[in-house]
Amino acid sequence: MMKKRVFAWALALCLALSLPVSALGTDEFSSGQLSGIIARQDGTWLVTDVYNKVVWKVENGRFSRFAGAVGAADVTGEPVGVYRDGKADEAYFMEPWDIAPFLKGYAVSDAAAHVVRYIEDSKVQTLAGTGVSGAASGDSTKASFERPTGLAAGDDGTLYVADALAGSIRAISTKGTVSTVVSGLSEPTGLCWMKGELYVAETGRSRICRVVNGMAQPFAGSSQDAEDEGEFYGGYVDGALQNAKFDHPQGLAAGTDGTLYVADTGNSAIRMIRDGRVYTLHRSSGAPDEAAAPRGLALAGDTLLAADRLAGIVLTIDTAQKQFADVAAGAWYYDAVAEAVRSGIASGTSATTFEPDAPMNRAMFVKMLSGLHLITDGTTVIDGDASFPDVAADAWYGAPVRWAADAGITTGDGGKFMPLRNISRQELAAMLCRYAKAQGLTPAPSAVPTALLESFPDAGDVGAWAVESMRWACENGILRGDEQGRLNPGAQATRAQALTMLRNFTTAFSI
Repeated sequence: MMKKRVFAWALALCLALSLPVSALGTDEFSSGQLSGIIARQDGTWLVTDVYNKVVWKVENGRFSRFAGAVGAADVTGEPVGVYRDGKADEAYFMEPWDIAPFLKGYAVSDAAAHVVRYIEDSKVQTLAGTGVSGAASGDSTKASFERPTGLAAGDDGTLYVADALAGSIRAISTKGTVSTVVSGLSEPTGLCWMKGELYVAETGRSRICRVVNGMAQPFAGSSQDAEDEGEFYGGYVDGALQNAKFDHPQGLAAGTDGTLYVADTGNSAIRMIRDGRVYTLHRSSGAPDEAAAPRGLALAGDTLLAADRLAGIVLTIDTAQKQFADVAAGAWYYDAVAEAVRSGIASGTSATTFEPDAPMNRAMFVKMLSGLHLITDGTTVIDGDASFPDVAADAWYGAPVRWAADAGITTGDGGKFMPLRNISRQELAAMLCRYAKAQGLTPAPSAVPTALLESFPDAGDVGAWAVESMRWACENGILRGDEQGRLNPGAQATRAQALTMLRNFTTAFSI
């Protein structure tokens, strides 16, 4: 093995809703397995390939080898990995897992070789590790790793390494010293640095952690014990951080606005964490140009790049937040509209308008409520056995109405559902209250009047059938008065009001 060390004592060192998705790939690596990815300032990308054991450079959609030589094929046809330093086009990798800027070049985690490599000036060298599995710290020439995977650079230039089999996060200083930052994790892989903190995709426990004061604290996602000790089941749930579920995520990327992007590998999905909630940006429907096993993530402006190991493609996702000409920043309903659009619960009435003051009808609200339910439980089939004479089986709202009726969320009116009738504010409260009870989110409302509902001057306008639901909605902050301090229970609810009530509901019950 030829190994040239980067560090020596005499060496002086200097130091990113429903969103558009597209896929990019070429015949040159049609059998490749893309893993780590970074976007460079010159507009090109660098992508690692764990099948061909090389690092690709992508420029204007064309792929060329940046570092690594393709080895001889084994009996299965896969190129054989080799650990050998040298000129960029002559060096060999065992399993180039991730890539990150470091010093004046790029660090590459060579997982199967148990080392971290370094590319600079058209040369590949060993940055740290002995090539033998271990967990020794100290000088880079003597330190060892146990399958290094994800990489991330801190603000001071420190390179963080996810040491997957060791269950730890290691750090390589700019002077070549290796140390352990965090231990006791279950197969950590993806890493990213955001606003002074390190985030970790703890793949074994299907969750995202944040490193604070040398401790890895759960940040998003939860899992449950599997039958085998030390193994855990993931899941697929959007919503509040503590309730969200991932399935063995392997990649992270950070946006300048504080958004955290997650390659949810086991769910064939790209997720997003923003403002304390988890959203799905893209999930595969099985098409060949969609995510199969996304791993590496990187941001190039408003474009999120996702390297997919099984599909052999780079997905590009537009992350720019949807803007509507009639939804002004600072409007009382702005956050509710933005959250609903990100969640896929609602969309604009055109490419540029949302019409927040337009009335909400019964069919539209039940459809939105079914979308909210899918966020909390993606395994649910939205459909049912109920039928109404005015709801066609193949109507766009047919399945949600049947689901809502079977769950007791709606009972219709006089045997009909009346899908196009505008919904009132008290009807909204009633449906949300019934949904909450059906999901066990809250006990039945108290039959004893409280001062909160009765404090509104028009409380007497609430229909007798809706009093309990309105009391529940007021007590939980779901329904609030207008600028004149009135409830307006029988007034038609606007799109903005309906989405605001939905947002208040998810906040009140941490959904």
